[in-house]
Amino acid sequence: MAMGSTGTVNITPEMMTNAMSIIDEYRAETGNLYTRLSDEVAGLIPANFSGSAAEGFQFFYTDKIEPAAGEGLTKLLDALYQICEGILKAIPAENGLDDQLGEGNRK
Repeated sequence: MAMGSTGTVNITPEMMTNAMSIIDEYRAETGNLYTRLSDEVAGLIPANFSGSAAEGFQFFYTDKIEPAAGEGLTKLLDALYQICEGILKAIPAENGLDDQLGEGNRK
């Protein structure tokens, strides 16, 4: 990533496609971990954990952990992916350079 004296960062299509690929990988891995966690909790409570403490834990898991680890993380990753898609679409040419900028600099 090259920076000039103005602090401008040049972003290439490759950078954005790499970022999107990493987001996809992270989404798959976190989905797998979330499924494993949900399965573990589902098996833990009825088999080995009961009473008021189990009910409190179940409430905490359902009310706090599931929304954050499931829907919350999914929405965050979706937003990051959409940002990368938007940036990728905004890059004017394959090399990341704006031909109009070059024309404007010649005036």
